[in-house]
Amino acid sequence: MKINFRFTATAILLSLFIHIQTVSAQVGDSELGAWYSYFFSTQFDSSEFGVMGDVQHRNYQVGNDFQQLILRAGFTYNIKNTPLKLVAGYSYFNSGTPGEDNSQSIENRLYQDLLWGQKIGDRLLFSHRLRVEERFVEDQDFRTRYRYALNVKLPLNNAELLPNTFYLWTAGEVFVNGQKQTGNNRVSLYDRTWLFGGLGYEISKSFRFEFAYMREITEAATKGQLIVSLFHSF
Repeated sequence: MKINFRFTATAILLSLFIHIQTVSAQVGDSELGAWYSYFFSTQFDSSEFGVMGDVQHRNYQVGNDFQQLILRAGFTYNIKNTPLKLVAGYSYFNSGTPGEDNSQSIENRLYQDLLWGQKIGDRLLFSHRLRVEERFVEDQDFRTRYRYALNVKLPLNNAELLPNTFYLWTAGEVFVNGQKQTGNNRVSLYDRTWLFGGLGYEISKSFRFEFAYMREITEAATKGQLIVSLFHSF
């Protein structure tokens, strides 16, 4: 089945605009935050195994007010003759608090991913991720969380993501808590949603750059984030 390129591009942009307008209408934090990220991945020679991870620095405001430092890495395994990839890894989180309070907390986290991609029509590139997290937060009870992420890319000046290709991208991720009761605290099963939209550039076979706006939605509030990411495969 062929998909009309112009219609598809318009539909993606319109859907993203509606999502952003909907969540922006909710009461939220007027400060724009910023997340600066470096993602890396490599495949071992003549093997189905590899490594992937990321380093992220997050601020409650674009240039200051430390929010979070994330260090994450995992081993990957490509299942032969399928589009599926398995990941098992560890993450370190150092989280700050907004405003003048300089207190910080530490979280150690194990995670397992199931990744797969698909191409629809001539240009639309979909990638999916299911993630399970085991969370060990400082001074809190052990907890788990489940996440699903969908990412869609639309190359603009080439039919595929070749070097020197610009592309539109949009993504969403939903978080669900594994427990409603954690010690003396009770939380809802729904944790949060992230909605992204932006522009990417495939620099070479090894590097690509993405710039985007993200809206984070929880039951209590919504907040906008500037997203700047560099992806490196080697």
